[in-house]
Amino acid sequence: MMDLGQLRSFAEVAERGTIAAAAEARGYTAPAISQHVAKLEAQIKVPLFDRAGGRLQLNSAGAALLPLALELLDLEQVARTTAQEWQATPHFRIAGFASAISTLIVPRLDELAGQLTLEIIEAEDSEAMRDLRLGHVDVVLTQEYCNTPTERDGRLDYTSLATDQLKLVLPADMASSTTVGDLAHSAWLINGSGTRCAQATRHILDQAQIDPPIGASIADNQTLLALVAAGHGVTVVPELLLGSVRSTIAVADQDLAVQRTILAVNRKAAAKAVAPLIDRLC
Repeated sequence: MMDLGQLRSFAEVAERGTIAAAAEARGYTAPAISQHVAKLEAQIKVPLFDRAGGRLQLNSAGAALLPLALELLDLEQVARTTAQEWQATPHFRIAGFASAISTLIVPRLDELAGQLTLEIIEAEDSEAMRDLRLGHVDVVLTQEYCNTPTERDGRLDYTSLATDQLKLVLPADMASSTTVGDLAHSAWLINGSGTRCAQATRHILDQAQIDPPIGASIADNQTLLALVAAGHGVTVVPELLLGSVRSTIAVADQDLAVQRTILAVNRKAAAKAVAPLIDRLC
C-alpha cells in the first residue's frame, strides 16, 4: 500500500522542482523528503525523476503517477472534510492576486461573517494554482485574458465571477481621445513583470506597431496608478481597478479589444465542501 506521506512529498517535489522547496513547504528536512521519494521509488520499483543540475524533472513514469497521486491526496482531503461537516462554521483557505482580493473578497467580508471563516493568501496565478493542485488552499482567484489561450486542468472546476475590459490610463491632463498609437514616444508603465496583464499590454503595443520606452514595471496597482497620476507615464489596467482613482487620472475612450475574466477555481473532488463559498462569491 502506498504511503500518503510519501505521495505528498513526491507531489510537492514534482510541482516545485527541488527537494529543498518541497521540504520548506512540508516543514521537513531535505533529507527526509529525499527519503520519502526514495522509498516510494523503491516500493514501485521504478525511478520517478530525472536528476540534473540540482533540479528534479518528472520522467515518463513520474508524469503518469502525478495525477493519480493528486487524486489520492484529494480523497484524503474529502475524507477529512466529510468527518468535519458537523462544524457549524466552515473554514476555507482562498488564494489569489491582490486586486481580485480587494475587489471581490473585501466588499463581501461583512456578508460572509458568521457564515464561514476565511484565510486569505495573496499569490500570483501560477503559485496559487500550484498550491490548489497540492491541496494547500481550497479556492483560487485567477484570471484569463481573451488574447492568451489558457489550458485548463481537468481535475479543477472553473467558475466565472467577473469580466472587465482593459483600459488605457493616462495622466489627468491628457485627452480621453488619446490612443495607443499616439503614445509611441511616451513612457509606458507595465503592470508587473511576466504577469498576464503585462503580457496583454505587450500584445496591445505589438498590435499598434509601437515600441515605446518603458518607464517602470510595477506589480502593485496602487503604486502603478499613482505614478500615472503623477505624470510619470501611461499604462493599461483592468477596469475594475479604476473605481476609486478616476478623479486623479484620465481613462482613454479607445476600445483595446482585450477582455479579462476573473475565475474562482477549486478541485472537483472538493466541490461539495467549497460550494458555500463559491455560491457567495457568485
